[in-house]
Amino acid sequence: MIIAGIDEAGYGPLLGPLVVSACAMEAPGEMPVEWEAVPCLWRLLKAAVAKKHAGAKGRLVIADSKVIHNLTDGDRLLERGVLAFLAALGAADGAALPGSLQELLVRLGCTSHELEAHPWYALQNTALPWLCDSGDLAIAGNVLAAAMNRSGVKMCALRTAVLSERLFNRLVGGTNNKASALVSVTLGHLYFLHQAYGQRGLVVAIDKQGGRDHYTTLLLRTFPEATLKVLQESAESSSYLLTEPADGDTVRRTLILFREKSETHFLATALASMTCKYLRELCMSGFNAWWCEKVAGLRPTAGYHQDGTRWLMDVEPHLPRLGVTREMLVRCR
Repeated sequence: MIIAGIDEAGYGPLLGPLVVSACAMEAPGEMPVEWEAVPCLWRLLKAAVAKKHAGAKGRLVIADSKVIHNLTDGDRLLERGVLAFLAALGAADGAALPGSLQELLVRLGCTSHELEAHPWYALQNTALPWLCDSGDLAIAGNVLAAAMNRSGVKMCALRTAVLSERLFNRLVGGTNNKASALVSVTLGHLYFLHQAYGQRGLVVAIDKQGGRDHYTTLLLRTFPEATLKVLQESAESSSYLLTEPADGDTVRRTLILFREKSETHFLATALASMTCKYLRELCMSGFNAWWCEKVAGLRPTAGYHQDGTRWLMDVEPHLPRLGVTREMLVRCR
């Protein structure tokens, strides 16, 4: 069976990109009919991963990216986890870890981000690893590989969509609805996962989208040839079984769960969350380096609304000199 997760980072900020990522992992056993029966990947990989930083003792911390980011060495832990699992994904074909942000985006299947339209994202100049020691990363990767071999868990996919400010504004402008833009990208990942892994029995855990409780219309619009069974729709969670004919006599079957804080319940969703946050932090590092070089005395920003508003007040007088329009810099929603 395949266990997958989808999550985002950067939905709320005023500045910087929105990132939506998906992770898929193979685990032993058949696809269950109930979510309670989905194998716990934290338990299967406990020799190499931990859910909490306290007591991890050198293991990879895979958890809600916001919790990890707020730790003293949070961004290093984000990078350590993401790159170790990316190494596991590339082990089969001998792929080396990416040496730059640009190479990382290619490895994650993200080629239409439009980040190059913004001079503050120096993709090729952002060298990787960013904060991790290469030796420690290699050791962590080896421990993870051993745990995967023992448990029968395998990496199948780690992919992302990064929406630059310009791309984000164009998508939101088309619907005048920020939530619709996020849903469209999320469903794009879900479509990929269903097509690639539905025949092997797929379960996908996704954070609730814009507080919605009902997803039937969205799913049927995305999968018009499929049969959709509503298992539950409530304020806590909404789950569905998607069934669709594939090649020959085979059938794609995908069990989908929308749940608040999915990243705290499913390792695949937590890893997707970490991938999003890691990429956004890499982008914001380049963002702040460029702007602080261009505007003397400027303090960096994480891009969220209150501090982003302060930052914009400091930067706005310099925009004409730098040839930057507000529409290119500031997200419309």
